[in-house]
Amino acid sequence: MTKPIVISVRGEPQGVVVPNGGDFRFMAVKLGVFPLEGQVFESVQAARAAAEAIVRQGGSVVIESGIPESGSAA
Repeated sequence: MTKPIVISVRGEPQGVVVPNGGDFRFMAVKLGVFPLEGQVFESVQAARAAAEAIVRQGGSVVIESGIPESGSAA
């Protein structure tokens, strides 16, 4: 079993990413980054950058990962 990777911004844990095949699914642990919940990212760095952008904007930014989820109309 692969362990989740913690995504921190400014020293505060914001969420974790869980390996999902060749990419990473974000799971929020702070309300401010909840718009990222369930989004899939190509890398841990991409997930971290998305969390940093949301924290920087006060939780008001929704970032599209660019990776369609299975079964969704992308």
